[in-house]
Amino acid sequence: MKGDASLLLLDLDGVVVYEAMPPESREREILLLHDNLRETLRDLGCPIVVLTHRSRREARRILAAAGVLGPDGPVQDIMAAEDLLLAAMRTGGPMQLLRRGLCKSWILPVVEARHGVPRGRMAFIDDRVDNLDALGRHGVGLRLHAPSGFVADGPRMVSFDVADAVAAIRHWQSAGDGPACVALTRRCYDVAPWRRTGLHTRKESLHAFNAARMVMRHLRQAFARRRGDPA
Repeated sequence: MKGDASLLLLDLDGVVVYEAMPPESREREILLLHDNLRETLRDLGCPIVVLTHRSRREARRILAAAGVLGPDGPVQDIMAAEDLLLAAMRTGGPMQLLRRGLCKSWILPVVEARHGVPRGRMAFIDDRVDNLDALGRHGVGLRLHAPSGFVADGPRMVSFDVADAVAAIRHWQSAGDGPACVALTRRCYDVAPWRRTGLHTRKESLHAFNAARMVMRHLRQAFARRRGDPA
């Protein structure tokens, strides 16, 4: 790829979809956050890699529901929890994995090698500040904080306009600036019928890998308490 190439790392929950649960909604359900995600991401013109703590099986189902997966979809690659675990074991080993958990920064060398884009030319959209801060510390060039949540009056969803994110990425691409962090504008949306997928990932989440992740999380918290580290 050209030296000025860039790449977008895209989180799932709170960015592409929102999985509402009682009492937020009557039933557990994946809600779509953007009605034009497929077209807008395709127009961005750079590789798009989904980076999620969900399992690959869960991620593929969610991306299919969002309409961005498949031969003509804008998503080119998925880095799921299984990939994070493998990268963590290769890079840091069991003790670092126990201390740090499945940090998304573990996957950066894998993405660099697979897509030929240095992390300084990667943009990352996530709704969690801790994830954004961690990837910033490890050299990711542009971090975009996605507002996310659910408010009771309506009910209404808190999200952002994906066109705002694309505009921020394009400005960063053309300006050639160094590391940057952008807070996307908070917007509230009604839960319109088109947002409802009727899907949830309860079945996909009930497998050995997610159970192992939960055990690892408890072990890491216990380990952190013993060392006096933040969990």
